[in-house]
Amino acid sequence: MAKRLLFPSLIFLLATALFWWSPSWSESFRPAPLSGQQFVKAEVIEVLEQQVHPDYLAPDILTGVQKLKIRILEGEEQGQERVVDNSLSRLHNVYVEAGDHFILLIREGPRSTIYWPYNYDRAHAVYLMAGLFLLLVLVLGGMQGLNSIVSLYFTAALVLAVLIPGIFAGWHPVWLTVALMAVKILVGFALIAGVNRKSYASMLGTLAGVVMAGLAAQLFGEWAQLSGIYLDKGEDIINLKRDGQVQIRWLLFVAIMISALGAIMDVAISMASSYHELREANPAQSERQRILACINIGRDVMGTMTNTLMLAFAGSGLTLMMMVWGFQMPVEQFMNIPAIALAIIHALAGSIGLVLSIPFTLLACLLVYRKAPSPAAD
Repeated sequence: MAKRLLFPSLIFLLATALFWWSPSWSESFRPAPLSGQQFVKAEVIEVLEQQVHPDYLAPDILTGVQKLKIRILEGEEQGQERVVDNSLSRLHNVYVEAGDHFILLIREGPRSTIYWPYNYDRAHAVYLMAGLFLLLVLVLGGMQGLNSIVSLYFTAALVLAVLIPGIFAGWHPVWLTVALMAVKILVGFALIAGVNRKSYASMLGTLAGVVMAGLAAQLFGEWAQLSGIYLDKGEDIINLKRDGQVQIRWLLFVAIMISALGAIMDVAISMASSYHELREANPAQSERQRILACINIGRDVMGTMTNTLMLAFAGSGLTLMMMVWGFQMPVEQFMNIPAIALAIIHALAGSIGLVLSIPFTLLACLLVYRKAPSPAAD
């Protein structure tokens, strides 16, 4: 048991070290935070006045104004009470009652300090759901579940502590992403499937698939006159880092590699496992028959996984599609809206990488198992 825990423990410590090291490393080039502004938890003591009514287009939403007596629960003004105005609109709607907790924005204005109910305190719901997820993975997955959690934690460390600061530091996003995804693939499969030929083939197939997905996104994106600036908050990134170090052009490649990695890993391990099991079950089967059988399995996997990617992107763009339908936009109009064209290219690029990962993984199996002893000899 101790030996089985050694590698996950080392990866967990490495990820923790990355999170610890990243703030000091990135301090010199990280954009400065907005001064005179802080977000703190607060509690409603009493609703002094309110004039609210259901919105005529969305009756579930109350709009109007509230005057609140609140208590600040943390920060420099912890324990102090304030009277604040809470404006409720369709877009910014933080309707509260006595006893509710919320997030308060405190901003130093030119003449006075501004107190504004910024948002609901949603952290407890997110933490509870995350805890439930971790518990289910550990209880149902056992040691494999623990390895999956460590792999997920390591991925977060690579993205948050290395990739994002590295892009802001001016490192080339393509080479940085490929290197980090290669490390993620190597560690992820080692944790989940162990260090064996099946993992080696899965690693090679996954890396080839995600690189092809990224290249497809970048190639067709640029052909369609799209770049990373059309990604959500892309223009804000440029304004945030005005020295030009962030190479916004290549963020399409980065985004699709990250978003497609999970699905492509699933396909690659499915192909490698199929090849391995067929080889173990029937050593007398010819290599041609084995590959054809794996291709048939791959076709079934391809059908479900491409649907998974397409539906994931469709779900994220649901309201946008509803707007297109509601305005009865002609094809010539909505196909050329940057956000829609970008979403379609993202979905298709991920699917291209997923489909190509099948032959890449099978080719990797042929290479990896070529000099392996036959199962009959094991």
